Amino acid sequence: MGVAVAGLGIADAPGTLLAEDKAELRYPADSVVVLAGIPGAGKSTLLRRLFPEGDDHQGVRVFDSERLRAGWMPVLGSIPYAWWRPLLHLSYYVKILSAMRTGPMILHDCATRPWVRRLIGWRAKRSGLAVHLVLLDVPGDVARSGQWARGRVVRSGSMETHCRRWPDLLAQAAADPSQVVPGAASAVVLSRGQASRLQRIAFD
Repeated sequence: MGVAVAGLGIADAPGTLLAEDKAELRYPADSVVVLAGIPGAGKSTLLRRLFPEGDDHQGVRVFDSERLRAGWMPVLGSIPYAWWRPLLHLSYYVKILSAMRTGPMILHDCATRPWVRRLIGWRAKRSGLAVHLVLLDVPGDVARSGQWARGRVVRSGSMETHCRRWPDLLAQAAADPSQVVPGAASAVVLSRGQASRLQRIAFD
């Protein structure tokens, strides 16, 4: 059963339950949780807090493109990021799709690229895994500030595309989460404040 947070009409979506701030989100063990939001929304920040690198997460596998990028920086850091960004993204998606054989897992993605969402849904279905969405809803100017704070700013044209697509994605999630990722069973929308108060994403 999913949990819907925030007044975006998502409480009426199939398989969701209206709730206020939640300290914990809990999902079945055979689940893929997609943590989504425009660049700078705070996805990596939330993952670092809830799933610190090097800790034992009791079988939960965490995939974050920022962690992969950090691992590549010692070798490629002297080369402009724009030159190797496509290779990083390709490697990241190959990695998560290859790993999507069993749950539980949580993955970081902006979710504004339809082809990526279709791939995630297709791979999860082939593996018999349920997809659940956690959407960080952050205004574009706040997300841009987050990009400056992390020291990496998305190109203006790309950011405009992310921001333009995001409201439609929220509307689709409110109507039916499976419109966002094929087969998705639930959607949760969190504001920046609600995300900061979330203490745990757990799997049974």
